Amino acid sequence: MKKIIARALALTLCAAVVCVLPAFAAEMDTADAEVPAYLAPVRVWGRVTRLENGAILVQNSNENDPYREIILHLSDTAPVVDAVTGLPLDRELRDGEVIYAWVGPAMTLSLPPQAAAEVVVAGIPADFGAPLYYQVARIKQTGSISRDGPLVSVEVAVTSGLGLNIEEPGLQITVQAELLPWKTRQIVHLEDLQPGSQFLAWTDSDGAVTRVLLFPYAYRTWLRYDEYGGIHMPGDGFPKTPNGYLTVSTKEKDGEVLLPIRAVAEAAGCKVEWVKGRGAVVSEADGSLLFSVLPGQDTAQTADGEWTLSGACFFESGTTYLPAGDLAALLNLFLVY
Repeated sequence: MKKIIARALALTLCAAVVCVLPAFAAEMDTADAEVPAYLAPVRVWGRVTRLENGAILVQNSNENDPYREIILHLSDTAPVVDAVTGLPLDRELRDGEVIYAWVGPAMTLSLPPQAAAEVVVAGIPADFGAPLYYQVARIKQTGSISRDGPLVSVEVAVTSGLGLNIEEPGLQITVQAELLPWKTRQIVHLEDLQPGSQFLAWTDSDGAVTRVLLFPYAYRTWLRYDEYGGIHMPGDGFPKTPNGYLTVSTKEKDGEVLLPIRAVAEAAGCKVEWVKGRGAVVSEADGSLLFSVLPGQDTAQTADGEWTLSGACFFESGTTYLPAGDLAALLNLFLVY
């Protein structure tokens, strides 16, 4: 996993709040532009009934729960975790057992709704505090640091099935917590947590985190932009100003933030070229196509087919732009708020 090396006391990795930048390159004020909506995973729970098509029906007794009944589809890669040990559960889910699951916000309109499970927690004993699933929205490393020692704690603003919490750190993880990787023998540290990281956390009766199960990082990297034209991404290959930000001309159009394709894609390690009739063509370093898009079009062409954009591709003064949420999704970047 991407190591973030701490070299100073109370180092802030991703200052999505409290970080004030000088107003350099403020060609377009995007302060009032619409931020793409973040859709957090939804937590569902209940007793399992196995269905003939391989899916499972999950039902609980809470009449006020909007997901009292839901059909879950489990892929071969969706983690199924033992609630007590944190180890993978290789057995099939049993009829009648209680599970927690987190699903993507995209659900069918059928009754009951259907969704794909991102992670499932099973093997839950009675009166046991099962772990909860989180995704890091922001992270701040704090505490005393020795030359080779770990950080004392990590404060994490997280997203969960209970909603997006970015006003205050939603979770504090200290070096006293047991840190586990998913299905590897790799040693993980607090520094391995970064924006976009997904994990399960166990807590004690006082709410202190006792164990963290960190899943493999699902994104290419993460990106944050601001109203001053600054874009922040980790990585040694990213051209930065002394304060760690690339100065680019972000745009605001029709209430939506637009980001320059070439600057962001190249910073993420991709190749960008202009091809007549195809527009901006973005590829992996090995030449495999990620997407292409023409100015004025509201769709992009990917290796898997057509991608509908939330707003049209925009071209101005030699620079091609896409809506921030679309560009992040097409490049598999976690967009920090």
